Amino acid sequence: MKISRDWLADYVPLPRCPPDQLAHELTLKTVEVEGYDLVDDDVVFEVDNKSLTNRPDLWGHYGIARELSVLYGLPLAPLPRIARPPGTTGLALADPARHQRMLALQCTVDSSVPAPAFIRDRLRRIGQPVQDLCADLSAYVMFAVGQPSDVRASGDSLVLEIPTLIPSHARRSARTEASVRQEKGLDTQRADEAAGLFLRLLTEADPSAAALGAEDIVLAATQRAEIEITLGEIERRIGLPLPPDEILRILRALGCTAEVVGELLRVVAPSWRSTGDLSLPVDIVEELARIHGFDALPAPRPVVRLAPPPRLPLSRQVREVLAARGGATEVLTYPWSADHLLAACGLDPALAIARPPAPDRARLRPSLIPNLLEAAAANLRCHDEFSLFEVGTVFAAGERTSAGILLAGPDGAGLFRRAKGLVDVLRRYCRLTALDLSGVPGLAWTDPSARLAIRPAGALALVRPPVLRAAGIERGAIACVELDLDALRTHPSRQNRYTPVGDLPESDFDLSVLAADTVPWSLVADTATQAHALVQRVAYVGEYRGSRIPPGHRSLTLRVTLRPRSATLTAGEIATARSEVLTALERAGARLR
Repeated sequence: MKISRDWLADYVPLPRCPPDQLAHELTLKTVEVEGYDLVDDDVVFEVDNKSLTNRPDLWGHYGIARELSVLYGLPLAPLPRIARPPGTTGLALADPARHQRMLALQCTVDSSVPAPAFIRDRLRRIGQPVQDLCADLSAYVMFAVGQPSDVRASGDSLVLEIPTLIPSHARRSARTEASVRQEKGLDTQRADEAAGLFLRLLTEADPSAAALGAEDIVLAATQRAEIEITLGEIERRIGLPLPPDEILRILRALGCTAEVVGELLRVVAPSWRSTGDLSLPVDIVEELARIHGFDALPAPRPVVRLAPPPRLPLSRQVREVLAARGGATEVLTYPWSADHLLAACGLDPALAIARPPAPDRARLRPSLIPNLLEAAAANLRCHDEFSLFEVGTVFAAGERTSAGILLAGPDGAGLFRRAKGLVDVLRRYCRLTALDLSGVPGLAWTDPSARLAIRPAGALALVRPPVLRAAGIERGAIACVELDLDALRTHPSRQNRYTPVGDLPESDFDLSVLAADTVPWSLVADTATQAHALVQRVAYVGEYRGSRIPPGHRSLTLRVTLRPRSATLTAGEIATARSEVLTALERAGARLR
């Protein structure tokens, strides 16, 4: 939509400011102005129609002028009103279901008279064609107050029809400037403003013109919306306590009737904002915030509390290590097991299921091994070697989380060694406390020739051939591992700390010191670190024992790194730091070789 600055000046005395500033103010608080053009001596603003979708009152110059009067605190010129003529027009609605109101005026007119020059100029500036008096006046009124109308002239008279349509019916009609406004939902009172403006412009063009009769059919008048909201809710949503006087000033400037009763704000919206635009308490909050200025609202920085990321559960760590480092494939099996596999593995019958999925699967699994064997039998139809694992709940003496690993292949001894390696990988990368692989597990599925107990809770073994045959496995060997994750313990995690990288280059030097075996490396490192303020870190390089080293001693080589504070280190500063480090080491029992 195009808006003429010269046209706006008819209704509000605009401040003397550059077009950019006016466009910026409108964009921040009312509608989005995409740009402007200089046309003759006028400035024509291009308004994005999408920003007007829920504001039917802004589809005309008067609506924009009303907003500017609020933003700048300027007086708004009233629109002309007409006295209803005594006669009638004999108007009858052909389709009352499409209308909310129809206002018609019959006037005398000289149709040969052209529209005033300023009307034709303004229509051209906003890109509208100029035709005859009746069409130009109708178009001018629509772009002034946003109310479409239709004029039918015959001889020395005309009939002005001003319909207010139901929005859903207007959307089904042709896409015109009139239908775009009707489909947004116009208030029925706007027809009076359009009629008054049309008649005033008509008499300016033709002083002999006069209204002879009127017909007003009102089917559903627009009712002013009533809204209530507490002052506390306004402050909570805006984030700023607005004084009640400021709230009333803003709302009354927008045309609302408002009063504060205790902590309650009661608002009656004007008719031009009661077509669905202002209907909820949050709509009042939005109006107050935008007129007060979003840029004037406080923007406090939220308080963010940083904490070390939570440590992953052991079950998640086991899954990641077995998949990423162990090369195993995770499987998910049902929480029940086949009865014949439970018997073959020598497992005690577990909890019975009240409604089992099958007659031979009526027990919850007390171990992951039977289901892993069943999964292996299915995979051996297509593969000769593979690794499977599952982490899930077992039901033996309560519910416990268990990890089961299965390795399949032709070489049983090789599978057994690989299984031991996977247990060690789990110990290292899951930071498990010491696992003792010794002893004989008392489990019926383990092969006596290759089996180990894993303390505190677990077993590693090849599976006995009779158990394999019961599972339907006729070739190859199977190695299995089962660990009770609830019984395992992990080492505490280290606390990593961030150290910023220095802006200046560091310097380092190596020292080889002679120290007795009774002097631990930790003492040497701590002593060198605390010897001088510039020492950033001390690293172990190596140690040497040989013919030139006294018995009971060793030569320790360490690297000392110095970090400057404000300027690049000079040779003298490095030498001073080196001397102080050597002095401190000698006092700790480590002298320079």
